[in-house]
This record gives sequence, C-alpha cells and structure tokens, in this order.
Amino acid sequence: MCPDDVETLGIKEKDSITITTATGSVTVNWVVEKNLDAGMVFFPYGPWANQVYASGTGSTGMPLMKGIDATIEPGKGKVLSLKEIVETLKEDG
Repeated sequence: MCPDDVETLGIKEKDSITITTATGSVTVNWVVEKNLDAGMVFFPYGPWANQVYASGTGSTGMPLMKGIDATIEPGKGKVLSLKEIVETLKEDG
C-alpha cells in the first residue's frame, strides 16, 4: 500500500485490512510500498486475491486482475489461513 493511503486509513504496521470488490471480500496483512501511487494497491496472485477477483476471463484465459474498483478499510475479522480459505470454498461449493 502507498504510505499516503496507510496514513489516510489510520492503520498501523501490524493491523490487517479488508479489501472488498463487487466479487467478494477478504481480510489480509499488508506492507508499505513506496513506489505505488495513492489509491493503488498491489495484491499478488493467490488464494486470498482470488476472493476478490471475478472468475470471468473475457475469452483471454486469465481473469481480469488489474484496474478493479475496491474499497479498503481497517481489517474486519481475522486473516484466514490457507486451510481456512479452502474450507470456506468447500462450504460454498
């Protein structure tokens, strides 16, 4: 996250954040990245990111993972482990 956004959100180094998009929501840990512009967040591929990306590919074979509108706020709940995310997906399926 951009240092300016961290300050605006009023979050501390060990706090989590909750990211919400039209597709879903996930609570994650974060780090400061000085090379990001305000309002931009880098979210690496993985099971946590998959909670907020849509599954449609627009015939490209790869889901859209850039330019997604999201709301970021101080964490709501705990950061789930990989095992907990998989269990949640099993329940939803």
